[in-house]
Amino acid sequence: MPWMDDTRGASLRSAWAVVCRLLLGTAVLLPVGIVFGETLVSGCLGAYRAIFTWVAEDFRLLSLTIDHEGLDRVLRARVAWRHLVVVGETVIYPDPRGVAEASTLMAYALHGPLVALLTVIAWPLRGQRASFKRPGAWLECTARGVVLVPLLAILALIDAPLFLAGELWALVLEALAPDAISGLVLWRKFLSGGGRFALGAAAGVPAVVAARGLCRFPQALFSRVVTADLA
Repeated sequence: MPWMDDTRGASLRSAWAVVCRLLLGTAVLLPVGIVFGETLVSGCLGAYRAIFTWVAEDFRLLSLTIDHEGLDRVLRARVAWRHLVVVGETVIYPDPRGVAEASTLMAYALHGPLVALLTVIAWPLRGQRASFKRPGAWLECTARGVVLVPLLAILALIDAPLFLAGELWALVLEALAPDAISGLVLWRKFLSGGGRFALGAAAGVPAVVAARGLCRFPQALFSRVVTADLA
């Protein structure tokens, strides 16, 4: 039937547009991440240190820096025990000579924000056929970016510092209390098991929904004003 062919054709065009935007966004963002990734992560180190100190209060953070590990660039945390700690049946006394390290690839810190940006870029605009020729299309794109910025900050802050803290506690529990459960260790496992990608997508979708809601308000207000003038 003709109407079914039209619907199918519209769906295929919409899907193809999503794929094209996804490929284009990937082609642009990946090189940007490679070139400027270390600069972006370096700018977050102060916030990383503050978050790490807050969530891993049993450790005294000696340094959290970007370092080399072979050919890779990694985020490396060096810590010592801050005070006496009881783990299972073991009492750990702080020793100034005792230092532990944990590291994670610097690129991992960019995975969640990258997925969030690609989600926002690829998600269809409202009124797909009109695309960017529609007057409100650029407004919606701008609104998506504005809403996404704080979500990107949250993604950055709940990844690297919490992962490093979980890595350190995983080492401690594995050696002293294998049956113990730690929220930081569970979070580390979640991130390692694809959680970064899930969180990125989870941040992108609310940004799209919120942006559409923000765009409806000025459009509805404009319609009311025009209607009042015509009346």
